[in-house]
Amino acid sequence: MRDRRRPVRRRDGLEADPAGAGAAGRARAGVRAAGALSADPARETRRLRAIASRAWALAALWCLVFSGGLVAVLGALHSADTLLATGTRVPGTVVSVATPPKGTRWIDVSFRADGRTLTERVDRSSTAAYTPGERVTVVFDPADPARVRTTAEDGLSENGLGFAWIGVGLVLLCSLVAVAGAVGWSRRSRAVRRTGWQEGTATVVLAPPTGRTVNPPYVHVRLLSGEVVRLRAVPSTHGARFLRTYTDRPAWLGGAGSASVILFRHGRGEAPYAVPAVVARG
Repeated sequence: MRDRRRPVRRRDGLEADPAGAGAAGRARAGVRAAGALSADPARETRRLRAIASRAWALAALWCLVFSGGLVAVLGALHSADTLLATGTRVPGTVVSVATPPKGTRWIDVSFRADGRTLTERVDRSSTAAYTPGERVTVVFDPADPARVRTTAEDGLSENGLGFAWIGVGLVLLCSLVAVAGAVGWSRRSRAVRRTGWQEGTATVVLAPPTGRTVNPPYVHVRLLSGEVVRLRAVPSTHGARFLRTYTDRPAWLGGAGSASVILFRHGRGEAPYAVPAVVARG
């Protein structure tokens, strides 16, 4: 007679099978034996696709920020070049000079525009030395005489422009990292759809640091078949370092090789927690 007893829900979120059924015949149930993860394989596979979608959205946001920053910097340079090419040129006189050891270097220049004598500040980016009373050629915008430069100085802050380029470079680096993460999650999502999940237990082992660099931990997964797979977590917002106390905890392994995923019962919350990993060599 068929045993109709239902699995018993344990307080730790796992399920125990009172009938003691083996793995056969329950391959897609999400729970095979005592200590298995209480999750639905199809749902967790869909969650990987959702993680990949969010990763691509984050990468797109970083790329948008990078594009905006690059356009702003190039726009400032182009504006200075355009003013030099189309502005009105008049004789001018250096009124004062500032050459601080740190910060922006500048000169104040006086010139005639629209029948008035104006004095405007021009940020310096060249290595030229100036003295008060020195004659220079001032270039100003006829529609806005306060927008001014000289033929030798573009009016852009050397420090400001340098910090702007550094910022653009950092955002570019973040964009590349975000794109790499999105590509990795997409690969893992496709790999898990091909391979499915294998049940087992996982132990997180911290890797020794390299100098001051903290290395991602190793994760040793023992499958129900008895095979032990040694993996290394991939640097990610879904890291495994905070799981360092995990020893022989229920886990699923999906994907293969460099497109592997370890699914723990939960991470910082109660939902199952996916950690990207690669099969370790040696």
